[in-house]
Amino acid sequence: MHPKTLRHGLFGFVTGLLAASSAGEALANAPSAGSIHGSLPYDRAYFARPHNTYNPSKFGNLEDALQLGFRALEIDIHEFPNFYFQFPVKHSAGDPDNANNCQGDLRACLAKIRTWSNAHPGHEPITLQIDLKVGVSNAFVAWSDLQHSILHHQIGEELGTKLFRPRDLQDFTQYDNIRAGVYFKGWPTIDALRGKVIVLIMGGPINDKNDNQENYVRIHQGDANFFVCPNAGSAGDFTYHGNADDFDEYDTNKWVICGNVEAGSGWRHLANSANNNRQLMNLWGGSLFDQFHTMYLAVGWGASMISRESFNTFGGKLPYMGVRRSVPVEFNLANENSGLCLDVANASYQNGSDIIQFHCNSDANQRWIYTDETQLLSKGNNAYCYDIDSGDGDRGDKHHIWRCDGGASEKWRLQEDGSWVGKENRCMDVPNSSTSPGVQLWHYDCNGTSAQRFDIF
Repeated sequence: MHPKTLRHGLFGFVTGLLAASSAGEALANAPSAGSIHGSLPYDRAYFARPHNTYNPSKFGNLEDALQLGFRALEIDIHEFPNFYFQFPVKHSAGDPDNANNCQGDLRACLAKIRTWSNAHPGHEPITLQIDLKVGVSNAFVAWSDLQHSILHHQIGEELGTKLFRPRDLQDFTQYDNIRAGVYFKGWPTIDALRGKVIVLIMGGPINDKNDNQENYVRIHQGDANFFVCPNAGSAGDFTYHGNADDFDEYDTNKWVICGNVEAGSGWRHLANSANNNRQLMNLWGGSLFDQFHTMYLAVGWGASMISRESFNTFGGKLPYMGVRRSVPVEFNLANENSGLCLDVANASYQNGSDIIQFHCNSDANQRWIYTDETQLLSKGNNAYCYDIDSGDGDRGDKHHIWRCDGGASEKWRLQEDGSWVGKENRCMDVPNSSTSPGVQLWHYDCNGTSAQRFDIF
């Protein structure tokens, strides 16, 4: 198969929801939310999640996000003050309690989700992330057992039979330990979870988030109305035979099948572990994933819920929900114009070895690994990165490999047209649109020609 065919196959891997510049425009053009096959297990899907979905500047009503096609939502709640047993929905303690698109407290938000669900029977499962904030009550009683108990009951009362609970997952896997259960038995399919809501609890008291979540599990365990999603900082936090961070007891750890990960250095290793252990992973980082290349990396490395600020689906190539790890992060790169592949010349792994175009093959010197830090590591020796001679990023600088050092000259942003933008916003380019094997690539002003576009396979 010609690489050009493969390229179109890659970027057509899902049907798209329309890109839009505003919520109003998006809603006016919103197609069906369905873009994942019903037979897909829930953990094999990814879901883009609008940060602070309750913010009225993003959606006039919370249910607008669902109508647009999102199936993961985030709500921040604060602990209730004194004996007012309702949870304010807001980001900061000083914000007005009801300045949100639910026009009320947590119960109002849950009621909106329930009402929308009733009006759309058969919808894909909704994943609701509830982020526990602090600052309203006295810090010494914030997210106490009483707070968790009231939260537990409110979620149960408002969502009722719509909830898919930890006990339901345990019954499905037939394993006492659902960490092991999902690894060996998997998850119910999207079809089996239609009409359901899966609630994940994140956050809590500063410096004590995970221990606080463990205490909820310790008290409720088998009757829990929601899953906990503690902060994860290493790949080991997701191993089915290991322990989530701070969950040191078998009877609490066995209920943890989710981790909350900030997009810092090395998050791909956590995503890879979460995916391989069939656990959920929320990847967040503000507006980090509004760009095509960062969203691509999040999907490719195996995040299951991905922070997303905009409504852009990049021409439908990365819709709001799709298949986890459905785009490759290890690949050959073939120039669209010449059909030749990027190649470490003579498989010589040393500083300054040329990167040339050459007849495509399956050798490691033509394989590249795209990292969460936007480097392209050589598969043949991943101590070396695709880099720019002199490191300046000037027009005409030759491309070569160099021992990875984290510098700007080894960072590359994949674009949705298949081009790669590097330092000084210049592109990988085959000089003079040459179709000859052995020509070394160089750095050149981006111009949209096929000499700067590459097929991924």
